[in-house]
Amino acid sequence: MDRPKLLWLDMTITTRHSDVDVRFLDYFDIRYGSAPDRLDCELDIRPGETLVFEFDYPDRPSLSVLRNSKRRYPRTPILMITTQHSEQLAVWAYRNRVFDYLVAPVSQSDLIRCNQLLQSIRNTDGRQHSRPMIDFETRIPVEVPVGQRNSTVRLSAALHFVQRNYPRKICIAEVAGLCNMSLYHFSHVFKETYSLTFQEFVLRFRVLEACRELRHPNIPVANVAFATGFNDPSYFARVFRRYIGVSPSEYCEEINETGFEERMQEVIGELELPMLQAARENIQPASQSRADTDIDLFNSAFEI
Repeated sequence: MDRPKLLWLDMTITTRHSDVDVRFLDYFDIRYGSAPDRLDCELDIRPGETLVFEFDYPDRPSLSVLRNSKRRYPRTPILMITTQHSEQLAVWAYRNRVFDYLVAPVSQSDLIRCNQLLQSIRNTDGRQHSRPMIDFETRIPVEVPVGQRNSTVRLSAALHFVQRNYPRKICIAEVAGLCNMSLYHFSHVFKETYSLTFQEFVLRFRVLEACRELRHPNIPVANVAFATGFNDPSYFARVFRRYIGVSPSEYCEEINETGFEERMQEVIGELELPMLQAARENIQPASQSRADTDIDLFNSAFEI
């Protein structure tokens, strides 16, 4: 049986020619195409091929290219692969008729499922009559940035890494390597871009996550310290007071009195994290559901 054919479009920002597609070679025939940089780009699609859009940190222009490609080639299946993931982004992809949405690193089970889906699509296309396509437009999620500046683009991998790994020890040399920079250059660019050192950013982000954990009154403060990357509860308490102005226990009492959403708006300002300022300005009213507020404050702010 012939294997599904993929036209692979590399839309990544921080790296080029990534190796995420290597595992696909066992299941698909891959042809690499030029990544479109405009909405009106013509794609060299051959009969029977599936378009693959590979992202690391998608922004609005790149997602608009994907959406426009589906409009121009409505009967060509589109597979979206992304390093940055959020529920809103996945929902947006499926609403724009992406046939499958994969989060890197892609698992073996996802590869098998994707292969089976494409085999089914190919077999079904031969038996179905042509049907009119419904044209509709869905808004790109608000957490997706409008565009990326050069300095912040190069640091995207660092912010994403901290978001995923803050509970454990973070080696700055490892993070610099992810950004394809030397240790010295990474430290200089980070300080110049965000007006604070990378170590200071990690510390403040851990405090932010601790504030989120402390909304649960039955969790001991020491457990919160260990869960957010602090090995010493006493040190955690000192750092917490330095940034928030009260002890962790006092903060818990404030949360019970004022409510989580209202207090978190203040915390974002107290931590003075440049990456959070846009999120602070776009915070929804207190009537918004708690789940949505959590996503806005903690996921969207750092997934650039």
